[in-house]
Amino acid sequence: MSNNPLAKYYRNIKLFTKLPSQGKFYEEGIVELPENGELAIYPMTAKDEMIMKNPDALLNGEAVAQLITSCVPGVKKPRQLVSNDVDALLIAIQGATNGDDLDVATPCPNCGEETGGIASIEAALESMAVLDEAYTFTSKEGLTFSIKPFSYESTIKAGITNFQSTRSLQSLQNIDDELEQLKAFNASFMQIAALNFDLICDSVASIRGTDETGENFVVTNKATIREFLENAETHLGKQIEESISKVNNIGVNKIIMLECDACNHQFEHEIGFDPVNFFTAS
Repeated sequence: MSNNPLAKYYRNIKLFTKLPSQGKFYEEGIVELPENGELAIYPMTAKDEMIMKNPDALLNGEAVAQLITSCVPGVKKPRQLVSNDVDALLIAIQGATNGDDLDVATPCPNCGEETGGIASIEAALESMAVLDEAYTFTSKEGLTFSIKPFSYESTIKAGITNFQSTRSLQSLQNIDDELEQLKAFNASFMQIAALNFDLICDSVASIRGTDETGENFVVTNKATIREFLENAETHLGKQIEESISKVNNIGVNKIIMLECDACNHQFEHEIGFDPVNFFTAS
């Protein structure tokens, strides 16, 4: 118990939320989930807000990792979370800090008039979809691929690479020589392609099949999986990408129904739950 006379004014738990993963994909010590599976969420402190306005810390993931550690004590190793859970926790922290209501505005697809509404963060969290234990598909070759969601570390890596690529492309206008411009563009393109391939490799948890003798095998070694994908036909890569995209989109419900005041048209709109904008807009 703190002896600080101001202790009774410390922040308190504002809401509870489950995780899309429900603790799947984690080794012991990454998340401490209570029996009901709901993590306590505290609002941000002034220190947290300052950290979230540090561009370098946002880019390398340290700001988000520190924010989750501060506001979600049940998470012990935030950088080892899957991206689906990080997304849900950042949205929950937004709700705990700034309230449940989120203003939404978008042009009406029927008449183009600006249409607004209010989304509930808690309702979005309560209706979130849950990740299964495993996601698999079988290729025409008879191989069964087990796919896992992106790790937070992978999304950090992707963000840094995309940032560097954008900076490189912006610098092209300062290059007068067309051949040098082409070389710089190709280098940037190759960097992004290499990153995408790395993400595909990281998301394949295992490959099952049958060898020449009819014996079943399971490959989980990352180097072996990568070597295979480097030599596999392109349709396998496309199948993996499609599966990964579906898995990574599982989580918080981001759809809200809106009605246009001008033409009474009703339509679904995907809420732009951009956690970084939540914390840097003020």
